[in-house]
Amino acid sequence: MRVSKELVAIHSAFIKQLTKTHLKGLIFVFFFITFEQLYQYGKEQYTAQNWHDCIAFFRRALEDFDYFVDENDWCREKCARLVNKNANTDSESITDDIAEVTSMYTKAQQALCLFRCKAERFTALRPPLSDPSVYEQFESRKPYYYLQYCYWKLGDLQSAVRSAFTYLVGNPKDKDALDNMAFYMEQEGFTHSMLVDARQMKYEASYMKGVEAYNGKDWHQCVMSFEESMEQFFEEEKKCRRICEDKLDWETIEGVNPEITIILTMNRGRDACQSVANSILLNPLDPIMRRNKLFYMKKYEKDDLFKPSEKIMAFHRRDTIERTFLNFVDERFKYENNELPAERAEDRLPLNTEISMEDDFDYSQLEKPVLDDAECTALAIAAVFERLSVPQRQAIGQLQERIAERYRTNPHFESLSCSEDKVAPKCEHHEMIIALDSNRCGAFLSSIDPVGCSIAFCVP
Repeated sequence: MRVSKELVAIHSAFIKQLTKTHLKGLIFVFFFITFEQLYQYGKEQYTAQNWHDCIAFFRRALEDFDYFVDENDWCREKCARLVNKNANTDSESITDDIAEVTSMYTKAQQALCLFRCKAERFTALRPPLSDPSVYEQFESRKPYYYLQYCYWKLGDLQSAVRSAFTYLVGNPKDKDALDNMAFYMEQEGFTHSMLVDARQMKYEASYMKGVEAYNGKDWHQCVMSFEESMEQFFEEEKKCRRICEDKLDWETIEGVNPEITIILTMNRGRDACQSVANSILLNPLDPIMRRNKLFYMKKYEKDDLFKPSEKIMAFHRRDTIERTFLNFVDERFKYENNELPAERAEDRLPLNTEISMEDDFDYSQLEKPVLDDAECTALAIAAVFERLSVPQRQAIGQLQERIAERYRTNPHFESLSCSEDKVAPKCEHHEMIIALDSNRCGAFLSSIDPVGCSIAFCVP
């Protein structure tokens, strides 16, 4: 068996931390050091400035964490499949009280299967997870925060940048992570090819491949990559659900939807309309997608084209029901002064599983101008002189309310500019950019125009 340098370093560092009384059982203990212990040893070597051992422990900890997650997922998937396969589906002959017992029996079967599977995969020698907070630190990519500095101290800029970038992707608002990344980007020898996310998901890689094809106008590759990304996302979502259902981030499939433009270019109008309907169902607050639907409604004049796909509707229904359940638990099981909230009639009502998939939005409202000529002139003057008077501030407030009412969204004023060196809006999700020039007053722009005046709002 070939032994890596990292394993030798881990073995050496581990031996140093053992007393003679520990050595007798070393051969049994060593092979079952979990990511929890490895992570702690890594932090100790980080503090002691033993950079080689620091890297070895953290990398091995990450490997064991991935192994732990994958094995748990494998067991959960296997047990769910076996139990569902053997479940009693003869519902006509089962009364409610019997159905409840049957459900509990099925859960017990699944639990037994999980116990046996984990005992087989991990063996009895592996200790159970003792500190859930360590697991959460791995989920938030904390080991990479330490790794980037260890690599830097050893003069490995490429690995330091990769580790720093990996941590930054998972923690985009962390000031230290932003400062570290800015520092590395100023170093001699830095290249953008070093910006690699070591924890990138398959669906993220496929999505980025689709974006590259989109920019290169390779429409067929675009559709293939984006559709593959969606399938991979749903597989990853199933994995997340099996491991920990309360930690899903549903926003991963929201955002800009370039697939709509692509399939329209390929004359796949029905698919374009369905993509619009999917996006609106998942994020009804997106005004850009509302305008897209208005455009396609005029182009095709067939309302029945705007039906979300079965997979997206099932996803949305389950998401909505789960959110209702979690909100109920959060709100109604909240103790204040050792007392539960006062009882209300809704506490005894069954969970509502009827989720509407209809789009009742009034699209005729979108055909009305959002600004008149006088408002455009007043705001353009304010943009030129980069100063807002009270009436101009009121005009912005009125425009914001108008957008909120017509689009059923929550706009936030971002910028007002006429300068040639305009800075693109820094919105978390989408931006709504409106022209202020007299020849196109109130026109919606896809991006900041280097020539002319515009006002920008951030929207969900």
